Amino acid sequence: MSTSNKFHTRNATLANDDVQFIIAAFDSTLPYLASIGAGGMWGEQPFSQKDGFEEDTVDSIRKSEQNEDPSKVMIAEVETSDHVEGGERPQDAKVLTRVGAAVILDSLPSYLRAREELKAEIEKEKKFLYLEVIISDFRTDPLHRGAGAALIEAVKGYGRVNKYDTLYVDCWAGNGGRLNRYYEKLGFNHVGDFSFKRASGETWPGTLFSVDL
Repeated sequence: MSTSNKFHTRNATLANDDVQFIIAAFDSTLPYLASIGAGGMWGEQPFSQKDGFEEDTVDSIRKSEQNEDPSKVMIAEVETSDHVEGGERPQDAKVLTRVGAAVILDSLPSYLRAREELKAEIEKEKKFLYLEVIISDFRTDPLHRGAGAALIEAVKGYGRVNKYDTLYVDCWAGNGGRLNRYYEKLGFNHVGDFSFKRASGETWPGTLFSVDL
């Protein structure tokens, strides 16, 4: 287990109810995104209602646990106190509360590989990781604040230990580039912009970032 400030990070497990935590955490992001004008990032449909989402989450964690491929699912937790009655005197017990999750792969999604404007970067010879998703559980506010940065540091550490050269992440570039500034603040460098059409016909604007490991 590694730590970043008050956060602990660990690999997700099927035995620890992490599947339902991740699904609920995804759902918790939607009201927050809508409240800051970023509802277009993931839309309005809860992830818990999306066909195949639970099955895909189970499969990702299973592969992560069994090291079937380089994909990893990480959980961020924060230590809190829980007042326990009983015994000679009441006491505060330390408990770990899950506050975020991240998924990393060693390949880029097709919507990035197909972009001509990103081709020169993608075809460089290097061993890289791709941060597929990073989420905070907004049900735990304010405990989740900083979980994203802690998870990114854990992903970087995993990459360095396993001799990767680069970490990529892409993000929704709408809402005035708010997420872009978040990744830039964490040391990521702008690689290129892209967009694609969603099934609804709406255009999804994105930006690809990288950071050397």
